[in-house]
Amino acid sequence: MIAGFARLRSAMVKAFPVGLILQASSMPRSIDPRKANELTRTVQRLGGAASFRNILRETARASVIKDNKTLRRYLDLLLLAEVLEVRTRNVGSVRPQELYRLTANKPKVSVGPAALRMHGLNWDVPERDMRVVSIDFDGLSRSTATGSILIGSLEDCLVYELHVDARKNTGTLSFVIAMVSTKRLDLPYLIRRADEMQVGRAVRCLFHSILAVVSSKETETNASLFLAVRTTFLKIARQYAQSGFQRVLDEKGVGKLGLERIKRLTGPDIIIPAAKQLGVSG
Repeated sequence: MIAGFARLRSAMVKAFPVGLILQASSMPRSIDPRKANELTRTVQRLGGAASFRNILRETARASVIKDNKTLRRYLDLLLLAEVLEVRTRNVGSVRPQELYRLTANKPKVSVGPAALRMHGLNWDVPERDMRVVSIDFDGLSRSTATGSILIGSLEDCLVYELHVDARKNTGTLSFVIAMVSTKRLDLPYLIRRADEMQVGRAVRCLFHSILAVVSSKETETNASLFLAVRTTFLKIARQYAQSGFQRVLDEKGVGKLGLERIKRLTGPDIIIPAAKQLGVSG
């Protein structure tokens, strides 16, 4: 695998001028997962007295959350994630009192083909082709609220899709191939999630399979499709290599789920979905 990335660096130096190298940047987060977790603990400790005012007092005293707007944003997200529920009580003031209660230890987000579509998947899939999964607070911090639905991050959606395809042969592996080949990902987070879901070896193998295909001097597909995919993936891979993130791909990885299917992928299995995602084929 290390040799594979050595070939990648050589290919990229020839394909792109050094000035085009992009440095890795941290992925933005909407919330701090530590604060979200501590907020749920605060609600649990307060029990029946977990009103908005009391929660704010306790989180401010612990230097976790100190202002109304930030607390409201966190509480709204935790309600969407089905970690908390709220009821109101008339206390004779202009606004009813809000009382919060802990309902789950883990947040819930939606994943699936429709969720991938919201991340830019260039496929027509049913709008309701989603499923709800439990995740940790780090995953929650990377999720996106769309109306009343909380969509898992692109990385989480990809890992869960690879996992369910490996177990149930859903046929959605092509979606994973398309996005991995054409989208810049938070690679360390993706790999960590993959290892946790027992598809770590499959994800690493997929990256190296894509690299082997786009680095080949011969192609079984239309040349224009091949070149479009090759150019896109090498630009992304160059960013991984320059940031040093490629080291996580050189590790063995955890789990064998989906590994044999990835090993059987052919050039067209990779190029055609990626080309469709780029919009250069039907």
